Amino acid sequence: MENKLFELAAARRSVRKYTGEPVPEGILEEIMKVALTAPCSFGHRPVEFVVVRDKNTMSRVADCKTRGGHQIDGAGAVIVVMVKQDRGEFWIEDGAIASAYILLAVEQYGLGACWVHIRNRDGKTASSSDELRSLLGIPEGYEVLNLIAIGGKAEHKEGYKESDFDHSKVHYERF
Repeated sequence: MENKLFELAAARRSVRKYTGEPVPEGILEEIMKVALTAPCSFGHRPVEFVVVRDKNTMSRVADCKTRGGHQIDGAGAVIVVMVKQDRGEFWIEDGAIASAYILLAVEQYGLGACWVHIRNRDGKTASSSDELRSLLGIPEGYEVLNLIAIGGKAEHKEGYKESDFDHSKVHYERF
C-alpha cells in the first residue's frame, strides 16, 4: 500500500549543516501554510511564528541560547515558534505539533531542518525566550518554544527504512 506521508517522515532527518543559500520566498510561504493547518487544543490557534531570513538577525537569534543555539548557523531561514499563553495548559503540545508539521513540510521541498529547543533554556542575561522576545519584538504573553532552522542540506543522512522501526512498540487494545 502506498504511504506518501510515511515515506516523507522516514526520509526526514535533522540537518545541522547548511549550504547558506536563502530559502525561496514561495517555499517559505508554502511551509508556513502547512504550519497553520496544525491542530491545536480547543481550536484556539494560539501558535504564531516569526520567520527570520536576515543573516545578522539569525546570528543574534543563535546568541539568545548559551548552548546549542548555533545549530542554526548557515541556515537560509529560521522559524521562531511561539505560543500565546492565555489559552490554557496545552501550549507546549500546540507548538510542538505545529513544529512537527513544519519539519515535514521542509522535507518535501528537499531542504534540511533542525528543531532547536528554547523553552526553559538560558540566554546570556535572561531566559532564551525573554532574549528572543526582546530581539524580535515579541509581545508579552507569548512564550517561545523552539526555533526551526531551514536550509539547503550540506550534509546527507540516510532516511529510515521500515526495518529500522521496532513495531513491538505498537500495542492494540491493551498493552
